[in-house]
Amino acid sequence: MILADVNVLVYAFRADMADHPLYRDWLESVLNGPEAYGISPQVFCSFLRAATHPRIFVSPSPVGEAFEFIHVVQSQPQARVILPGEDHWWIFEALCRESAASGNLIQDAWFAALAIESGCEWITIDRDYARFKGLRWRLPFSVE
Repeated sequence: MILADVNVLVYAFRADMADHPLYRDWLESVLNGPEAYGISPQVFCSFLRAATHPRIFVSPSPVGEAFEFIHVVQSQPQARVILPGEDHWWIFEALCRESAASGNLIQDAWFAALAIESGCEWITIDRDYARFKGLRWRLPFSVE
């Protein structure tokens, strides 16, 4: 099962992002496909923070539109909610220590631990995730 990173959702949602049509089409193929896919409330919360942030975008997305996007992603029958389990904190701590994570990489380690614990493949455009031992990750599609 796959679990998409915040950046993939932002690129699929915002028409002003580079390669938006590619990300939108990729996400639509996941949403309309037969395979189960993971969704995370924490990823959605971070998506909302980024998409509506006036320091990130000159014209931030309205909160209502961002929530509508999330509702579409989470309402498909093959969507599976992924939550931290009993081992999440320990996996997270180990990833932070092993990768010397600090600052923004702390959140990345949290997401990596979520994917590792749940057995999901993390879909991201952030190659920093390669630093996390045990994480299966890939780009959503080939970007040249």
